[in-house]
Amino acid sequence: MTNYQELRVNPRKFLAMTGYTLEEFDHLLPYFQIQFFEAVEKQTLDGKARKKRKYSPYKNSPLPTIEDKLLFILIYLKQATTQDVMGELFGMDQPIANKWIHRLSPILNAALASLEMLPARNVEQLSLDPEHQSLYFHDGTERPINRPLDTDNQKTDYSGKKNSTPSKTMSSLMPTVKFDS
Repeated sequence: MTNYQELRVNPRKFLAMTGYTLEEFDHLLPYFQIQFFEAVEKQTLDGKARKKRKYSPYKNSPLPTIEDKLLFILIYLKQATTQDVMGELFGMDQPIANKWIHRLSPILNAALASLEMLPARNVEQLSLDPEHQSLYFHDGTERPINRPLDTDNQKTDYSGKKNSTPSKTMSSLMPTVKFDS
């Protein structure tokens, strides 16, 4: 079973699994912790409104510490693995992994937003110097979606291709590389 204390011992493996160095992880952790406790103060793991009982981790929790919770969601996002695999890695069933993923994703987004470190979602959000803008290219992968019923949404989602309604996902910004021949 994967946990923070064991993975922290090997910084190279930690970086490969999460995409974060130990220093970056430690910097993000307090912001994640604040967002987590604000979220669970109001709602349960299932997303229902919390009534009387306040949050406390249970004894046999698969994610007993805040470090394990952050590690779990970072590994899920970095590795793009299935919920079954995440459950196997962290000693839980797939439905429980699903609940944790859906609970922790917005918390991580809020923590990154409070650090002003959310990834850019489009080119306009990037703040590149004009001389550096020509050094990067934007790459995207399309996946099919159901055709929207609303005409305005159809125009927004139309990619210019015939007989399909793909939605652009998984885009990345990479430096261009010139090869000498």
